[in-house]
Amino acid sequence: MALYEKLRDQHGGVGAAALRGSQCLGCHMTLNPADLRTIASAAPDAVVRCEECGRILVRKADA
Repeated sequence: MALYEKLRDQHGGVGAAALRGSQCLGCHMTLNPADLRTIASAAPDAVVRCEECGRILVRKADA
């Protein structure tokens, strides 16, 4: 929670953003393939962040 609060203060009230496809919906940048592989291989409960804006990325849960 402390990380989220810090990021929220830094980014105008938005500390986390959805990852849709290869795009961070916080900064609207497309993440590169290497970053996407790192995110995909991270544990489901790992906190992953956008390499562009630093926000916490909310990943789609596998069905």
